[in-house]
Amino acid sequence: MKTSLFLIMAFLLAACGGQTPADGAASGNSVIQWDRSPQTIVFRADVVGGDTANTLRARNEVPICTIYGDNRIVWTNELSNFETQVLWDQLTDQQVQDFVSYLTIVQRIYTFDAQADLQPPSAVSPVVETLSVFVNGRPHKTDSFAAWENGYFQSIVTVCKTISTAPVLFEPQGAWVSAQVAEYNPNVPGLLWDGNAAGLKLADLASSGERKWITDQNLRILWNIIRTSSPLTLFNENEASYEVALEVPGVNRDAPPAP
Repeated sequence: MKTSLFLIMAFLLAACGGQTPADGAASGNSVIQWDRSPQTIVFRADVVGGDTANTLRARNEVPICTIYGDNRIVWTNELSNFETQVLWDQLTDQQVQDFVSYLTIVQRIYTFDAQADLQPPSAVSPVVETLSVFVNGRPHKTDSFAAWENGYFQSIVTVCKTISTAPVLFEPQGAWVSAQVAEYNPNVPGLLWDGNAAGLKLADLASSGERKWITDQNLRILWNIIRTSSPLTLFNENEASYEVALEVPGVNRDAPPAP
């Protein structure tokens, strides 16, 4: 599976006979360029909406596969219903260029426009698969309301997750933590949190309404809890319940930059 992208590209480039594909992504990859900022999203496959849309818990979500401007690739690996690995690697320019060519030539991503924003409003936020690419100064986004063929999204995700030849388990060095009071619910998982022992009181965090930057042991503890627990898990501190979010810059979807 590791060589699938390169086999696909070799076949397609031969079949195209050197023709120039859409968006100027020449078969030789010479004109595929991107903003090299670590904050730039060159490609992202994500699933948005659903029950967590517009909630604090949504801050914990990590997109399925993202390539950043500095050639980092970050993706998730679902081990079970409530256990998710976050992996990363540093790609070469050629790997990024080949993947963009695959999106352009094989998957014709530029022929599909986003349609989710054109749907009639509903009381429940729909779950939407999204794909975005940003090269040659041109951002493009499409989603599952476009006329995708069956399996389109998953096939792209599969290739994105197999670009890396040396995946590394991601371990955060710093993150933003936030909390808000939640109504106690005996039907969702609960976890006891001793704010005094941890040196991180959820009551104070929720009261402030602000994110707090952490780099200590609480970072590793919270990262492990969130990655191995139900997204509905409530933290119980002094007979009050809280939702907690942990956001790592360059990993979680909308995390602010590090201070």
